[in-house]
Amino acid sequence: MINSKMKNYTYSRTSKDIDEYGMPVIINEEGTIKMSINFVSETINENSLYSGAQYVGLTLNKQIDANYIIQYGEEKLKVLYVNKEGKYNQVFLARV
Repeated sequence: MINSKMKNYTYSRTSKDIDEYGMPVIINEEGTIKMSINFVSETINENSLYSGAQYVGLTLNKQIDANYIIQYGEEKLKVLYVNKEGKYNQVFLARV
């Protein structure tokens, strides 16, 4: 069921460096990641790490972290938090 909803999305990454405006610098590193992304219809208030999440994704990619920015159609989604327990990584995402 999950595998049938998985699609390849392009991503970029942010660095730990900060620009003159206090924002993380986007690295030109790009790639693709296979992920199933779903819109969250209810707000998540359980944890401050991902309380602003508007989307939840599942992926088998073990390298994904909070530095990823996923291109989702016309929108860019920033990874807020990754739950790495289990076979699939549960990824909480918010619009940039």
